[in-house]
Amino acid sequence: MSMSTALSGLMAAQTDISTTAHNISNVGTMGFRSSRVEFADVFSTSPFTVMRTAVGMGAQVQRVVQDFTQGNVLTTGNMLDLAIEGQGFFALRQLATVNSTDNEPLFSRAGAFAMNQDGIVTDSSNRALLTFPVALDGTPLTEDMSRAQPLHIPTQRGEPNATSRISLETVLPSSAAMLGQQDAVPPTKALDVEDPTTFAHHTVVPAYDADGKSMEADVYFIRTASPSATSANTTYQIRLFVNGFERVAPTPTTVTFGDKGEITSGAISSFATGTDEELEVDLTGSIVDDVPFAVRSAGHDGKAREKLTNLDIDTMGGVWATFGAGERIALGQVILANFPNPQALRPLGKATFAATGESGGVQTGIPGGAGFGSVRAGALERSNVELTEELVNLISAQRNYQASAKAMETATSLMQTIMNIRA
Repeated sequence: MSMSTALSGLMAAQTDISTTAHNISNVGTMGFRSSRVEFADVFSTSPFTVMRTAVGMGAQVQRVVQDFTQGNVLTTGNMLDLAIEGQGFFALRQLATVNSTDNEPLFSRAGAFAMNQDGIVTDSSNRALLTFPVALDGTPLTEDMSRAQPLHIPTQRGEPNATSRISLETVLPSSAAMLGQQDAVPPTKALDVEDPTTFAHHTVVPAYDADGKSMEADVYFIRTASPSATSANTTYQIRLFVNGFERVAPTPTTVTFGDKGEITSGAISSFATGTDEELEVDLTGSIVDDVPFAVRSAGHDGKAREKLTNLDIDTMGGVWATFGAGERIALGQVILANFPNPQALRPLGKATFAATGESGGVQTGIPGGAGFGSVRAGALERSNVELTEELVNLISAQRNYQASAKAMETATSLMQTIMNIRA
């Protein structure tokens, strides 16, 4: 019996060493919860046993207890890094099966999150951070865990509009000496964008397509008439190219400037080709003057989708985003979860836990609410392992192991002595 008693001590000490080593190895793991081993003595008695002389049969591992005390919070500056200050767990769900009805949520204190290619906030194991849906003003629409959704942060918002009018205000030279490389008035050759002798001036102008993407739009100015003894007018032909293809005008696109340099006719030119919508070039405000060619202003009525310009997560777990120069809007409400008996949670590795029957039903709420801590953005909770304490525990467990080994050696020696008795 002494051999089995000593063996139980060895096994208990080995479990203690393994647990301590596990804690030490995860001292740098964000959100890791340390654990300790609780032991119990073993007695085997019967109704006929004299209790005052009963001898125990060793030790056994009663349970391995998780320590859910607060770890130190480290500031990172990354807005999607979240730390819980107080009680609670983040609720996660494996993204690969996020629509599966039998995919139960997981729980963790590790808050190192990032956006994936679809804009969903996940951890390094591709588990999505769950949030309650909210109204634009941040009011949660439900606190039912079954309706929780992965946090999605779009990088763009709004509907785009294709450009239908380009407003272009220019200064065109009146002097023949400032016609660029145009060979004559009018030119002797048809327009060729690769040949600068076929046009006087050129400028790039802004424009968006139906998807809100920027288009390569170019306007070419061709001098077709200069002031003469019979006319003080100056005329230019306008040609428009979009994405390398010319937009053909259904009517002549000639703009005429009077003797005072102001437009007298043809300020607006319309262009279209094939199934493309009509695109107008409005030169209102353009003048002719004895100065080099210049663009005073250029604009258009197209609209791109608004880009994400700012992201903020408050201490109550509200996720707020600003698109363009607009007002900030709410995207979701971070969920915190807790349990009546968190010690009974099942460790899954990667600082993650799953609910069990003994842990009790999950209790969900909003950060800062009753029974829940607050959320700190731009920070991470470190492991709650106290390294000095673990090293002391390791020394103690090692001595216990050595003592149990010595007890086993002594029991072996006693048995050998008995075996050596001669009749």
